[in-house]
Amino acid sequence: MKLFIVQESFLDEDITEITEVVANGLAARQHNITLITLTGKPRDLSHYSPRITPVFLEKARAAAAAAGVARMVEKEKPDIILSHGTGSNIACLSAVKTRSRLKVPVAITLHSSVTISSNLAIETQKSAATIAVPLLYRDADRVICTLKSIEHVVDLCEQVPKEKTCIIYNPLVEMNVFETAAEPIEEGWFDPHGASKVISVGGTSSQNANHQLLRAMALSRYKDNLRAYLLGSSEDQEEMRLLASNLALDDIVTIPGDVEKPERFLRAANVYVSTSQQDSVPGEMVRAMALGTPVIALDSGAGAREVLSDVRNGWLVPAGDADKLSEAILAAVKCDRSDDTLATRARDFSQERAIDAYEKLLLSMISERVSDLH
Repeated sequence: MKLFIVQESFLDEDITEITEVVANGLAARQHNITLITLTGKPRDLSHYSPRITPVFLEKARAAAAAAGVARMVEKEKPDIILSHGTGSNIACLSAVKTRSRLKVPVAITLHSSVTISSNLAIETQKSAATIAVPLLYRDADRVICTLKSIEHVVDLCEQVPKEKTCIIYNPLVEMNVFETAAEPIEEGWFDPHGASKVISVGGTSSQNANHQLLRAMALSRYKDNLRAYLLGSSEDQEEMRLLASNLALDDIVTIPGDVEKPERFLRAANVYVSTSQQDSVPGEMVRAMALGTPVIALDSGAGAREVLSDVRNGWLVPAGDADKLSEAILAAVKCDRSDDTLATRARDFSQERAIDAYEKLLLSMISERVSDLH
């Protein structure tokens, strides 16, 4: 299979990580990959397979890249195109469906969408979906949704035929996650004994959530023997340390910054608290689930809500409610960890399963095209 994988830029780290995993996974199966970035300049490419040819169009906007994509299609004649993200989806569909004489099948991937309340009248829901889903998407040969909630919005939009849509969850759980998690924790600030360990891996987008977690620890500390470790880089790290000190948490809260191989700590945790407040599925949360660690997530996005909807040892708490988060922490550290529904759910997000799904779908689309030509 000669495949074009297209992304808009390197600025969206989540999509960049997904395209990297998919490209490397398919390249390992002897497919020839051209990885096209529409805007921006290249970053370190040492972790890409030698079978991957990187191309950087370096346009100011994704919309200006359609002509460049069309020229590449006519020159390289790929078997199929896989696009990730709204800008790339529109550019690729515009390039192939309106600018190129070579009609290559295009699979577009949707990583986000609006949330449409089921309390609205069905006609209102359909109208909202029609506005949210670009009209050009009806020309895609397949529409890959990375969440059921995204597929639901696309299905409400009657301009995209239902038979074109499918779900492939993002490849968030590495194949070697158990091997990495089994490596020893040698950091001196981590106490492997005694207290129940509450772990989170936060970032700049989760400032309010980190503060919610600190306040929940202040409420919980006298009800159970707990220690919290807030891992990961954050611009408000000093502010977090100051708040922890003001809440008299210096003795039970450690904020060490970035750590190598955080899976080690996810496995050692009694509970993992996801401080993500985005709609996408938090990668660290799903990896914690794969390792059998109970998880708590803030009910502020469709991703965590969907992942935890049918599992035990998974809690959703309202964003901003420290009391509810405290209650969930106290319940989670005492739950029965022999239950395997968390690990079973996490398998939906394994890299191997996602690459299998992409390969099967893309090859079937190529076969359909060959049949149509004959």
